[in-house]
Amino acid sequence: MTETTDTSTEQQSTLDIGVSIEKLSDIERKVDVEIPWPEVKGRLDEAYRELRAGVSVKGFRKGKVPRKMLERLFGKHVNKEVAQRLVQESIAKALTDHEISPVSEPQVEEQGIKNDEAFRYSATLQVVPEIEPRDYFGAKVIQRPAKVDDEDLDRALEAKRQELTEFKPIEGRATAAGDVMLVDIIGKVGDRPLDLQSQQIELGERPREPLPGLAAKLTGIELKAEGENEIDVELDLPVHDHGPDEECPGDEKVERARLLVTVVDAKQKVVPELDDEMAKDTGEADDLEGLKAKLREQLLEADEKRALEEAKSRLLKELVKVNDVPTVPALVERHLDRLVSVNLAMLGVDPRSHHIDQDAIKERVRGDAEESVKSMMLLEAIAKAEKVEVQEADLEKKLAEIASQRETSVAKLRADYEKEGRLAALKSSLREEKTLEMLMEKAEITVGEVPEDEEKASEEASEGASEDA
Repeated sequence: MTETTDTSTEQQSTLDIGVSIEKLSDIERKVDVEIPWPEVKGRLDEAYRELRAGVSVKGFRKGKVPRKMLERLFGKHVNKEVAQRLVQESIAKALTDHEISPVSEPQVEEQGIKNDEAFRYSATLQVVPEIEPRDYFGAKVIQRPAKVDDEDLDRALEAKRQELTEFKPIEGRATAAGDVMLVDIIGKVGDRPLDLQSQQIELGERPREPLPGLAAKLTGIELKAEGENEIDVELDLPVHDHGPDEECPGDEKVERARLLVTVVDAKQKVVPELDDEMAKDTGEADDLEGLKAKLREQLLEADEKRALEEAKSRLLKELVKVNDVPTVPALVERHLDRLVSVNLAMLGVDPRSHHIDQDAIKERVRGDAEESVKSMMLLEAIAKAEKVEVQEADLEKKLAEIASQRETSVAKLRADYEKEGRLAALKSSLREEKTLEMLMEKAEITVGEVPEDEEKASEEASEGASEDA
């Protein structure tokens, strides 16, 4: 969806203005506006009447301050405020009257208000280019064959094993790799107090632990079956006194931590053997070979979908190149802001953190963002040319899919989308999907191996597209 910038005012302006539009480029317009002096004078008179009614000036009764005095004391401020109001109202009228939908905030140049002269200013802004799409049917596209290798199957089988993991009490032995503990930690790190409650720790070669080295200290200890298990622990913790973008020095500083660890609970992970019994326990097959066959089928289906999405990305990239779609910086920046925000949220990272260099992140994905925006603009142009429309049934089907994923009702989801103003964006997204499906149906698709650099680029593009959705 190509978003525009809202420059509208609450009601239609009655300003008498002169407007001329200059096309600076495919994506940029210059709007010259002239407002006659009588209109300007009327706004100034109104501003001074409001000011006189509310301002207090020593030596004058409220509401009786002479205009000349007000001009001397507040003239610059009044002129500036009136000029801003005139620009805001007149630019909205100019754009509406000339059917211009900006995608950036207007950059205004004005000389201020001068007595007995028309008020003039210029505004430059970015717009969506007028794309006349061509050669979009019958494009040649390579789609790689779907595949599942042994490593993929092994990972899927291991995931099934982990899903069937049971946690049982530790009996007759010391703690060991694979055990999971719930602990409370109090103590000091250097001179600073430390209090960490309900911390989960997993012992092993790659431990999950709140403090480095703590899992090792809790490995190999005997736990009492009854009563509290309290362990005194001393650790040397690294001191990170370098910046987030600086390399760790080789001689990392450490400080001593003295802790009291209370073991609230401790369990051993019991992961089933990869055998027929485990396969039955999944409820998906009667034996291991049957489970392997089912997982391979699921993996193949998932990879077929990925291969199709990658082919769509290659098709779009080729069509963007053929149609020479220009870059619209304002749309790219908006898309980058959204990408960074979504990705940080998925990682659970606060975007206000001082350690997050959002500009650096944007630069790394700027090329992909530009391609994505160009693709969206081209799809909109093709949809318009081919009269692709989203029917109510299409919208209901998509809402039902989303509602099912979120475990809510379609009615509630629709109400939320309408309240948040997201229904139009969803319709636009569906229109793009339908357009792309149409292009794929009319493309010459060849199943074969894709050049490595092309394959990598299309994989990244299809991942970005799924994030946008």
